[in-house]
This record gives sequence, structure tokens and C-alpha cells, in this order.
Amino acid sequence: MTAAALRPAGPSVPRGVNVLAANPVTTVLSLAAGAVGAALVGGQAAQGSLPDLPSASTVTADLHLTAGASPASGSSARTAMAPLSAEPTSAAATVPELTKAAGMQHQAQKIDSAVDRFESKIGSTQYENYCERAVENAYGTQHHYASAIEDWHSQQQHSDWQHAPKGAMVFYDTSSDGHVALSLGDGRVVSSSAHHQVGIVPVGYFQHPLGWAYAPY
Repeated sequence: MTAAALRPAGPSVPRGVNVLAANPVTTVLSLAAGAVGAALVGGQAAQGSLPDLPSASTVTADLHLTAGASPASGSSARTAMAPLSAEPTSAAATVPELTKAAGMQHQAQKIDSAVDRFESKIGSTQYENYCERAVENAYGTQHHYASAIEDWHSQQQHSDWQHAPKGAMVFYDTSSDGHVALSLGDGRVVSSSAHHQVGIVPVGYFQHPLGWAYAPY
């Protein structure tokens, strides 16, 4: 079989004509189609049979269709990969609640520390007649008020002393200076002057209860 017989059907290109000048894409696709056809013919010729090959123009047309479809496919891919507009999340709305929760946790830890510090003095007589100092020291401070009654008149007052929450100061009108103890939140207080020493007694142990107030420390 001659080389002419193996040449794929299609329009001939004149000698000396720059095939890339007119339409580079068409020319490259045509050459590729010719190369594919030659390879197929060579393989079948080695086996003694030649298939009916499509013309170069047909292959080129198919390649043109494929090439023409690529931008659309790429466009679809880009469309599929395009980021969606971000929706506002509910996380931002929870920031105030989280801040409030963190503040409450910090306050609870401070109250627990104050109660533990006061209870560590149980049995001590060092705070006899110094109840205000005992409560302030429980909160890690001192010298804020000269007496319990002065402290009482400086705070936002609550009259239901039987239900004083944990860590609250419970006040009593026992003398001109008054008396203050620290609530445990369960109907008891830890206080100086409980049987002449620091101890835990019922909230109604001392006479003339006035009410309770949150510790401002």
C-alpha cells in the first residue's frame, strides 16, 4: 500500500502556505485528526485489515464541537464552584449571652472563694466584734465600711432575709454598729460571734434581722 492510499481524506494544503496563519485552532485540530487517523490505519494494517475511517473533516468537526463545548463546561464548573453569599449566623447574636454567662461564672467563683475563705476561719475568735471586717476579708478586701450598719445603708436592700442567696451579706440590727454575716444560700450563715467565734448558724440566729444585700466587693 502506498503512502497516498494511507493519506486521510480531506482538503489538501498547498505547499508553502502557512497553515497556522488562517485559523490556528482549525489547523491544529486538523493535524491532530490526521495523526489519529494515521495511527489507527497503521495499527490495522499490521493486522491485515483496514477499518473504515472517518474523514479528517468529520474528526475536525467533532473536535470543534468538543472544543466549543469546553468553555460552557468550564463556565458550569466555575458556576458550581462560585462561593455562595454568606448568611448571617446566629453565633453573633449569642455574644451578649456568652458574655453574661462568663460574668455570672466569674461571680459564682468569687462567691465560692469568699465562703471558703470565711469557713476556713471557723473556730477562730480573731473577728469577735469585728463582723464587718470578717465579711470584707472573706471577699479579699478591707476598710470599706466602718461598721455593718454603715454597710447596710450603702447597699441595695432586700427584706426577705430568710431567702438570702449564697454569698449575700445578711444584716441585723443588734446594736448601734449592727451585725453582718455571710449567707450560705441554704438558710444558714457563716459569721463571727457565733458562740463567740466564727461558726455556721441558722440565718435567724441573730436578733432583729434587717435583710440582705449583694456584696459589692
